[in-house]
Amino acid sequence: MSNTTPRARKAKPATKTPGTRQRLSAQEREQQILDSAIAFFSKRGLDGQTRDLAREIGITHPLLYHYFPTKKALIERVYQQVYLGRWKPQWEEWLDDDSLDLEKKLVLFYQDYACSVMTPEWVRILIFSGLSDGYIPDKYLSMLKTKLFPRIVRETRRHLGIDDESPATEREIQLVWGLHGGVFYMGIQQWVYQLPTPAEIEPIISDRVKAYVAGAFALFAPQANAATGRRTAGADLERPSAQT
Repeated sequence: MSNTTPRARKAKPATKTPGTRQRLSAQEREQQILDSAIAFFSKRGLDGQTRDLAREIGITHPLLYHYFPTKKALIERVYQQVYLGRWKPQWEEWLDDDSLDLEKKLVLFYQDYACSVMTPEWVRILIFSGLSDGYIPDKYLSMLKTKLFPRIVRETRRHLGIDDESPATEREIQLVWGLHGGVFYMGIQQWVYQLPTPAEIEPIISDRVKAYVAGAFALFAPQANAATGRRTAGADLERPSAQT
């Protein structure tokens, strides 16, 4: 008989069984899915499959659909959180503030706008959606055409002394697009092209605004002066001549 004692077996470390989920409240679980979807879509695009998303989160596919019955419903919530949720009513107040000149209010707005929205998920999801179904760009650009562009055109006309309340012309809108797109392009450089970006964006935005104001003056001030001249000439014709 052997007098050796059997070796004690080493205890195996506890392992997490597949499918084990952290207990969360319904609200916490919904937010977890939404936050994970934002990161997922920013990496894979909106054509990424919800089954893969559920696997990354560590939940079942049916559980994901319990909170978001369709993929479109999930994308809509992504839009609301990433895009609508970052729009500040204060921006509209700045643009409407008559005490600020055009250059000051545009610099104020675009510096804060860039700091608020220029994140990888904001930029990349917008681009991916534009290359897919266009759903998010269509909704977001519709908001810009309602809340932002008309204000910039109105304030530009006021700065140039153009007394005109008619809808913005195509040339005016395209000039605004040049300004807005120039700011957005800094996000494209960083989060799509993976290029280095300036350490400080404030001077860059200030330069873009100055270029916009100078361009607006060069394009539209002559017609404003011509319109003023026509009104002055008309007033002179209507004024009764002095009796001799």
